[in-house]
Amino acid sequence: MTPYDDVRDLIATMLRLPPEEVGPETPLAPLDHSLGGARLKLGLKRLGLPFPYTSLPATFGELDRVLSGNAAPIAIEAEPSDSPAAGALQIGLDAQDVRALPVASDYWEHESYAGVFAQPEIAYAVRQSEPRTHLAGFWSAKEALRKCDPAFAKVEMAAIVVIHDPDGKPHLARQTASGLVRLPHVLSLSHTGDLAMAVVIKLAAPPVRLDSPPAPFARPRSRLVSLSLFLVILAGFIYLLIERLRGI
Repeated sequence: MTPYDDVRDLIATMLRLPPEEVGPETPLAPLDHSLGGARLKLGLKRLGLPFPYTSLPATFGELDRVLSGNAAPIAIEAEPSDSPAAGALQIGLDAQDVRALPVASDYWEHESYAGVFAQPEIAYAVRQSEPRTHLAGFWSAKEALRKCDPAFAKVEMAAIVVIHDPDGKPHLARQTASGLVRLPHVLSLSHTGDLAMAVVIKLAAPPVRLDSPPAPFARPRSRLVSLSLFLVILAGFIYLLIERLRGI
């Protein structure tokens, strides 16, 4: 099988089409979102075809020409912008369509999940009645963290982990060589219908090593921080409502 056939089969699987129906004019718009782009990059990486670009070609033919070097390269992923001023409140928001995640008989082995989500995330999701809903929320949390904190722009998605404390409250952690390290960022997850959303806020607090189940952080006493958190979550729900109305 040639690299062209391998890439065509990959795109066919992601678009849920028979391989023979994938041609040069096949649009890639259904994959033009953060999760679709990550799944495509992971699939291409497994084929030995790195794709260090931020923009997805419009069609399969354009993708093939870029990968074969027969087209001008599209924009290369930029380095993170300068860090915000010290003391600034950093906020990230992301929403993910649950329907963009493929249904799987085995979420542990499915290629769309095994390389993107950590074991604690998959373990939590498969215990729920709708695993995709929770995995979509975890993906949104990873994206929201990247938007909130440029320091995580280049961190592998599987190394950013959503964990839960004994009370079921979600938190963010980073996988390191010595284990999971809980991050100081505040995380809020929400699901409604076919949408999952995450809000991440960065507060000034040191990371915590997860040698034992994490204890909840002390709630911030600053009225400004509390008010900001409330306004961000409110804005997030408004965003979800708008997205839902657009889909009607």
